[in-house]
Amino acid sequence: MAFSGLFAIGLSGVNAYASSLEAVSQNIANTQTAGYKRERVDFSTLVTGLATEGGIEGGGVGATARTLFGEQGAITRTNSSTDIAISGDGFFVVSETADAGAPVSFTRSGGFSAREDGLLVNEAGYFLRAAPINGADGAAASALASLEAVDINQFPTIAAATDQLTLSGNLSANAPAGAVVAQHFQVFDADGTPRTMSLTLTATGGGTFDAVAAFADGAQETLASGTLVFDANGRLDANASTLPLSFSPNSSQMIDLNISSLTLGPGATQFTTSSANGAATGALTGVEISSDGRVIAQYSNGLTRDLYQIAIANFTNADGLEIGASSTYQLTTAAGAMTLDNPQTGRAGALEGSALEISTVEIGQEFSTLIETQRAYSANTRIISIANELWQTLSQTAR
Repeated sequence: MAFSGLFAIGLSGVNAYASSLEAVSQNIANTQTAGYKRERVDFSTLVTGLATEGGIEGGGVGATARTLFGEQGAITRTNSSTDIAISGDGFFVVSETADAGAPVSFTRSGGFSAREDGLLVNEAGYFLRAAPINGADGAAASALASLEAVDINQFPTIAAATDQLTLSGNLSANAPAGAVVAQHFQVFDADGTPRTMSLTLTATGGGTFDAVAAFADGAQETLASGTLVFDANGRLDANASTLPLSFSPNSSQMIDLNISSLTLGPGATQFTTSSANGAATGALTGVEISSDGRVIAQYSNGLTRDLYQIAIANFTNADGLEIGASSTYQLTTAAGAMTLDNPQTGRAGALEGSALEISTVEIGQEFSTLIETQRAYSANTRIISIANELWQTLSQTAR
């Protein structure tokens, strides 16, 4: 082997272990970076060809850095409801801008928080993208184009129209004809405007009552009227009764009246249950992330609304992803086909809200690797020094 080969071998070692030092330094620097996956450098022998005396002629060592995507970081709890951790396989879909169709990246860094305009961004300023939920059945994202930047201020207020009234209890069988009893309910329209509605029952004898449902505030506006008839056992006879059990206070609202548990019996009239659903207008107070990936808005009136479905991206070969800026990764042909799944479906891992996946770096292991790498680096520089001394000796001999 020529002296140049000795120099090349030593130099290859210096370069290889310099790459290892770089990876170790990167790992140590990111011990506190949420979602960071540690890097490892793998070494392989370089062969330049066959030696004239038989065997092979060494060419030194090569180094290849790879990100260990398969390692799961520990999950730690946080006080922020918009922090999200993936337990298992997959990546969040993020983008540098909130624009529709913006180029996307992938990350495990789930420390998201809401900007003043309501958009969720992580520590590096990347926008979380998810599928909007437009109905009760939720959403299942199957393509990147269906994902939008998550905006929790999309519905800053919410109200719920009343659509169910329930009244149960006992009407006195001893009530004389003409005796009147009334029960009041607070109901809401679709805008959350409250109104008082009453159900007035007037005894007519023989287990029969005239019934009127009407608004009791302002002008008396009758919503429904008819009779309630009870059989000999004191049970409501739905076939003989004529009071409509569904009525519409306006063109966009229908209210169902449930009085199936109302009875006629001895003793005084007493209502045991009187309730109406619906809610006045409430303001957005916060959001939470469910384990199945739904972004849920919470309101001051106790109501909630599903806003988005977070999709998790997986790849045939995650090791083929290209490392990007700020703990992101870019899709490449080497990564293979990408799939989008809801959490805990397909290959997608589970989501945990108010949690972060911590870095997979173990500082003790990295310092141990750092010491070994430093020694190997020094040894390879010594090879170059000795090759240089041998070359100088040969040069002096030739003189």
